[in-house]
Amino acid sequence: MKQVIIREAYDWILCNEEMPNGLTETEWDHLLHYLENTYKGENVIEYTHQKVQFINLIGVIQLKTVRIEILPKITLNQNEEALNRRALLNMLSVAKKLPVELTEQTLSQFEKVDLLHILARLYIVELMKTLNRGMYREYQGRVENIATLKGRLLVSDHIRHNLKRSANAFCEFDELTPNIFLNQVLKTALNIVFRYVHHSPLKISLMNGLAMLEDVEDCFIPKEKLEQIQLNRQNTHYEKALQLAKAIIQSTSMSSQQNQQIAFSFLFKMNDLYETYIGEVLKRMLVSTSYEVKLQHTAKKLLQNADTGRDNILLKPDFVIETREQEAKIIIDTKWKSVIVNGKRNYKQGDIYQMYAYITTYKSAERCLLLYPQTNEEGDLPRWVVPDSFPKKYIEVQTVRLDRMKHTMEDLGEMLEEMFQK
Repeated sequence: MKQVIIREAYDWILCNEEMPNGLTETEWDHLLHYLENTYKGENVIEYTHQKVQFINLIGVIQLKTVRIEILPKITLNQNEEALNRRALLNMLSVAKKLPVELTEQTLSQFEKVDLLHILARLYIVELMKTLNRGMYREYQGRVENIATLKGRLLVSDHIRHNLKRSANAFCEFDELTPNIFLNQVLKTALNIVFRYVHHSPLKISLMNGLAMLEDVEDCFIPKEKLEQIQLNRQNTHYEKALQLAKAIIQSTSMSSQQNQQIAFSFLFKMNDLYETYIGEVLKRMLVSTSYEVKLQHTAKKLLQNADTGRDNILLKPDFVIETREQEAKIIIDTKWKSVIVNGKRNYKQGDIYQMYAYITTYKSAERCLLLYPQTNEEGDLPRWVVPDSFPKKYIEVQTVRLDRMKHTMEDLGEMLEEMFQK
């Protein structure tokens, strides 16, 4: 299995199998067909003649003969690649982009593994826990010509079929069976990841799962039916495994009606992931305080049309931390980029102007933070005071660690400490 590893907004995939990151013409056509079906109209891919680049997507795309892993463009640590993967997994887990939350121990186990194998491992662990607690079964009606009277004898059918087989009885009966839609969903997801996993111990675990589901038929699962599944008191232990199975099936599509190749993807928009992660951490930090965080705040307008009286310029900061009396104190905007590159500051003047608009429009706000991910490149981070403001208003550039939620909380806690002391 060919593996291509690239970085978002940095490396290109080429339609030239002789080149690094190159695909065959068949693989190239397969990839383009998949991307056009999945991300048509979205500004996440840059395509030019015979090459493609992912602008704001990270994750894994599994085609029939090639696996494409897209890593974040930002290298958080130049010396330890495992820490970069750990940060990605930490954000995915806390932001609920993975159906289960990863523990510190799990993060350490997976920090050197690609996303497809991580998903497969998470799934088989939850699946085995589920099945070992007991496979859920339901009664299903059957009609069968059998040697023993069972259920209700269908007299007319019995006479028609058994004139020469007096020992048989044509019966209608209910039978308790594991071959139900819920178990078929679990097996379908297992079959999807099984074909792409090459790590031997994991492959063996997946085979054990298939063996436990031997009496469940292989079948096609329409994606629209997945949301119709309702759990009850007898099968609530299926919940986590079912969530992962849904994620796997919903991330799978047929890429070509001609060759029926399966395209499996587990992709995320990196800007959205970073913003969602910071939002989740802030909510957890403020849950027992007298403050709350508002996401994508739209209560303020910058300008109003003098002729129509309508609000034309909308302000929409990522986060506004406010009191219970809805008095804004701190405004935060996230930026998924390195703020220090080769020892030099890498922020945009336009971002500072935007923060100035926030801090002057939100009259009660005291601070605006441009929040970047922390890398191991060091440099002074600027802080500005708004002239003639009273009390003083500040615009700041700050960074947070992403490898562990604990570290992110510590860094945000230091930034918010002054607010908590008031």
